[in-house]
Amino acid sequence: MTRAEDALVVCERCDQAYRWTPLRPGAIARCTRCEAILGRGHRIGPDTILALTVTALVVFLIALFADVISIRLGGTTVSSTLPGAVAAIWDEGDWMVAVATAVTALIAPALYIGLRLYVLVPIATGKVPIGFGPCVRALHQVSRWSMVEVLTVGGLLSLVRLAALAEATPGPAMFALGALTLLFAAIEAAGLRHLWWYVR
Repeated sequence: MTRAEDALVVCERCDQAYRWTPLRPGAIARCTRCEAILGRGHRIGPDTILALTVTALVVFLIALFADVISIRLGGTTVSSTLPGAVAAIWDEGDWMVAVATAVTALIAPALYIGLRLYVLVPIATGKVPIGFGPCVRALHQVSRWSMVEVLTVGGLLSLVRLAALAEATPGPAMFALGALTLLFAAIEAAGLRHLWWYVR
């Protein structure tokens, strides 16, 4: 495995290569050629990110198993969980929408949290996880597919539109999705590059 001291960073705008060095909290590394931002120094350490990730896991489980929305119309109340909503969309024949929802709202967030825990738990105990490099690269790709914030906004818009037709009440899962959006934003603020410095 390449030592952290030998790591290189390449500017995404002009392809200039630099030897990467740790940044103090609040510092910003810029490309000398085009002034693009190469990296930022963050105050969030691996222990804090691990705590946020464990919290995200708990909140994600709440979002999975609790009701997203309850609709009351004519004395009848209907409620559904997120997996139940995906299954209902599939049963109605909208397979592409069901698959897209399942990937972006269920599979990608689950992989994101799982990979984060797989990488961070050993680092917090002073060990290097097996397959660290591929896991971090997979995290980078999975984070692009996790769209919990889009689902949250879509759910809120649906509540507003349904309010004119029926009595719609957000369930615990809706609040959990909102909290998960904030947790993912906090975790993403630290980025991934700093993790390489804990692997010696």
